[in-house]
Amino acid sequence: MSFDKLPLHDAVLKTIVVDWSSAEIILSVSAFVIKGEAAVHYLLSFSSVTMFECSRFNEWGASNSILDAKASGTEFTIQMQSGDVIKIKAASYVFQSGTL
Repeated sequence: MSFDKLPLHDAVLKTIVVDWSSAEIILSVSAFVIKGEAAVHYLLSFSSVTMFECSRFNEWGASNSILDAKASGTEFTIQMQSGDVIKIKAASYVFQSGTL
């Protein structure tokens, strides 16, 4: 599934783990994978990370929910409902059920 089609709208971001030595970033989220059902724990992992930016100004008000997620080549952008943006440049990503 392409990054832009992942069920991340309204997913709740729980944690972001940066593993510096392995150049990996893991986002733990609760995502609404099946419409009408409860959110499920998922991990969104990025490998061979070369860039990571994350603001937390809460310009639009405090929220830990994802508004939108897009990719352009190897750059992945996650827009939070707070107005904050997470940018990751990585070789690949994996979206799979599970918890940290």
